[in-house]
Amino acid sequence: LLNMASVILAGGCLFLCVIQLSTTKAKSITIPASQCSNSSDCYPADLNGTSLPTKYINCSNQKCVCSDCFYATNSYKSCAYQRCWEYDKTTQTCNDLRKDQRTAFLLSLFLSALGAANFYIEQNLIGGFQLAIFLGIPILVCGLLLPIAYYYIDCDDDNDDDAKRILCIFNVSCVVWILLIMMWWAADIVTFAEDLRMSGDGCPLRHNLGN
Repeated sequence: LLNMASVILAGGCLFLCVIQLSTTKAKSITIPASQCSNSSDCYPADLNGTSLPTKYINCSNQKCVCSDCFYATNSYKSCAYQRCWEYDKTTQTCNDLRKDQRTAFLLSLFLSALGAANFYIEQNLIGGFQLAIFLGIPILVCGLLLPIAYYYIDCDDDNDDDAKRILCIFNVSCVVWILLIMMWWAADIVTFAEDLRMSGDGCPLRHNLGN
């Protein structure tokens, strides 16, 4: 009986699947017809009544062709502003507002500890953290506290365990911070070389390191 019930259940499921497939109609996708007849039909609303160079906005085969500071929307029926570009109506030119990848990479290569690359791409919080941690603390530990410790501790006294312990702590601290600086420096170089960062305004970097 159990086997028979299983067969019946499986057969019922198969029957329901067949019925469902046979009664389900394929959904048709309607693509709106392109409607541009000339370049002005593709202009953003605030540029109506003006004239733009066809290298930026053009109508080709009844479809809007947009480039640089514009991109095609609504099935190629109009053009809209790129988020990280700006169109200058006076000079009729597109201005790229993205930060330069090559500049960010060079700053990370030579001035990573100062947070220069992150300040450049307007990631000020990360840059400030780098500046405070990787410049301030090493100077505080290695440049100020360590000499003071050496001055007040008798390093010639082999029996002074406290002196050895304190010196060991300071030395280890210096080594740890130097390693952290080097690790963040390497991470910054790889990140900017591979163009994996966004600027503070949410725009990607202008990819030009290999150019």
